[in-house]
Amino acid sequence: MDLYVLLGLTVLGAALALLVKRRRAGAPRLTDGEREEVLRLLRVSVRRDWAAEADKRGLTPDPERPRLLHTQWAPARATLADGRVPGIGGSTADMAGLVESFGALTPRRLVVVGPAGSGKSTLLILMLLELCEAGAGARLHTGAGVAPGSAAPVPVLFSLSSYDPRRHELLDWLAARLVADHPEVGSRALAGQLLREGRVLPCLDGLDEIPEQHLARVLVRIRRAFDPSLSVILACRTEEYARALRQGPVLYGAAVTEARELAFPHVLSYLRDSLGRGGPGHVDWADLFGLLEHGWGVLEDEVRAGRARRLPVATPSWSLLAPQPGQVAAAGLKERWTAQVRAATPAGGAAGTVGPELLAALGTALTSPLTATLFTDLYGHADTAEEDPFLRLVRADPTHVRDAILDNTVRVLFDHRLTPDHWPGARRHLSFLARHLERIDRTDLAWWELSKALPHTVYGVLLGALAAGAGGVTTTSAVGARDGAVAALQLGTAGLVTGMLVSWWGPESVSTWLDRSVRAVGDRARAGRSGRGGRRSPLPERAPADPRFGRMSTALAVGVPMGGVIAVLAALSAGPAGGLLGGLIIGLVFGVAAGLLGAGGPVRGPRFRAGTGLLRRLWAGMRGGAGAGAVLGLLFWTSLRAASSPGSAQWEHQSRPGYAVVTSLAFALFGAFLGLLSGVLRWLQAPAPADDSTSPRVLLRGDRRLVAGWGLVVALLFGAAVAPVMAAFPYDGGTHVIEGLVLFMAMALWVPLAVRTWPRYVVACCWLRLRDLLPRDPMGFLEDAHRMSALRQVGGVYQFRHKDVQDHLSRVPADGGTGKGTGAPG
Repeated sequence: MDLYVLLGLTVLGAALALLVKRRRAGAPRLTDGEREEVLRLLRVSVRRDWAAEADKRGLTPDPERPRLLHTQWAPARATLADGRVPGIGGSTADMAGLVESFGALTPRRLVVVGPAGSGKSTLLILMLLELCEAGAGARLHTGAGVAPGSAAPVPVLFSLSSYDPRRHELLDWLAARLVADHPEVGSRALAGQLLREGRVLPCLDGLDEIPEQHLARVLVRIRRAFDPSLSVILACRTEEYARALRQGPVLYGAAVTEARELAFPHVLSYLRDSLGRGGPGHVDWADLFGLLEHGWGVLEDEVRAGRARRLPVATPSWSLLAPQPGQVAAAGLKERWTAQVRAATPAGGAAGTVGPELLAALGTALTSPLTATLFTDLYGHADTAEEDPFLRLVRADPTHVRDAILDNTVRVLFDHRLTPDHWPGARRHLSFLARHLERIDRTDLAWWELSKALPHTVYGVLLGALAAGAGGVTTTSAVGARDGAVAALQLGTAGLVTGMLVSWWGPESVSTWLDRSVRAVGDRARAGRSGRGGRRSPLPERAPADPRFGRMSTALAVGVPMGGVIAVLAALSAGPAGGLLGGLIIGLVFGVAAGLLGAGGPVRGPRFRAGTGLLRRLWAGMRGGAGAGAVLGLLFWTSLRAASSPGSAQWEHQSRPGYAVVTSLAFALFGAFLGLLSGVLRWLQAPAPADDSTSPRVLLRGDRRLVAGWGLVVALLFGAAVAPVMAAFPYDGGTHVIEGLVLFMAMALWVPLAVRTWPRYVVACCWLRLRDLLPRDPMGFLEDAHRMSALRQVGGVYQFRHKDVQDHLSRVPADGGTGKGTGAPG
């Protein structure tokens, strides 16, 4: 083999070895003190964010909330527990006691089950806050992989509603969410290490909001992800958890606690205290509560009488009025109860129209914490210009009373709180968002996923128009109108196809495919080595992909379709060789540009201040780019020598060592320049400072800053490329400047629109505003909806108050959401 070829391959192999070694380095090695500081900052961040959200949800004491709705929890029945670890019980009124019971578990693994709206999410939030408070000064004595005396694990709440088990391993996905919501952790590698060492206590919520077709696979991921010694808290609906247990344990050695039905006197006290905020129009509500109180008293009297006769009568419950098969109930209880309720019904007022069936159905519905809290919103805004919510409720079908409460609550929250001031059509806008979430199987209302509400052709047409305009203007100016039209057609078609493919498939799917392909090759290699001595072992089960090839996949997702379409179209006029060359050039230009920017979700980005790692990233990018450029230069030189005829003058000239050095240096300088620009973009995608809380607006601002930085990068590239051209060629009426400006504008707009979230969000907002599906300021609208408790915030996304509210809004037409005929609440 030629000495120079061998030298080039050696350098390439060394560069690849260094790259592999760097990738294997994993998480940064921190001292014990640095790691404890990271955990302290994480605990402060978690407590700050969730304390504010708990106050928004009405979970903390307030002068306007004299009484909180506390839920009761007890050890789950035997069919839901594995029998090895007893469940825990208590009340949210005594969170310190519940947390103490949880701390006594060995290992600390808890499953919280209950029906929809039973307060599972509320319990997780309150436990998280209490654990943060109790763990601020607590120390561990034992723990898997954790040194004795280390700080207590930091509880972090994760919503699994957006987790896709087909694409990510659970711990890798949790690590990514941890870094996105709490940038003080630093890196995904360190976040994954903290999770695997048990230094972070995952509180997993939203399991019952995962699409049903994925639920079984998610439970398998949970079972595999958490070693029996790792602490974890999981919330799930009772039916789904019981169904999962039929396939095997979900969490080995976990205690299971189950929600208990609310004590109705507690609910009634909560409602009466909340009623104190109302005005004079709430007399009917007070009469209704009086009827409920009287009806509950009748039930208590019946239970006491049954016990006196030594009958096995259950505790007082609204379910006694609808006994199930085998349930002991006093004969004629329903008739006696109905007669007494009718006798106590007030003669005047709308409450006199409430029938016993509706009253019983209402009492049953109010034993759900969700329904009880929604119910308090109804009479808070009873004095409205339209029909009174009370009248709509008392006219409801008793079999659908819960749906009536949901509908009334939606009207009150979205028509009377949001509409009068700034947002006409609030319920129509939120109904559209609910339908959008149902269509994409999500409960997380993320602004960067609004682009999925648009047809893929919209982005294809925009990208095609940009590419056609840039190609047509520059080619017409440089060559002629005919060639300009051909270039516009070719680039426009390529941009259209690429835009539709990127919108439909996306760089993340390319990244997943790359990762799976690499894993498959490694699995086959390992299986082949293990099978050499005898029977070949089967391939291991392939885990879901963890996308690690972000920039490469982005370059492929954009460059391959752009280059492929250009190659096919150009081959029709310039032949196969010309088409291949044109496709290669266009694919590289657009692919490398897109790879530099990178795709993915929104970024928080650092503020422009010292200590955010700008110089470190610039040096790392320049060093890596120079090394890669030097290797590519040697390969380019080797290819030139291989293509030349041995013994020719060109071959002799290229065989000089100085020619190889100059080629390698030229490529190294260009690579260093690209690496420098890449370092700027990497810095813009770095985590924000720890004192910046995560919110949808913060993520929007960070992604917008990244796109602005990309425009600066393109400007620098444009200046570096055009300056020598302007120096070498004479000024001809400014045509070169016009061509350069058109190319600059096209690249500065085309690439971000193809791969970044903020430009696509802007396009989606414009499209949806034209169709009157969103207001003029969608982010401000969502912030106001959160402020009015119509939405809740989980990290960088919003959610509806409950999945039932989202389902209701997605089904019911948004009539009345125009704001017509509604006034401010009295």
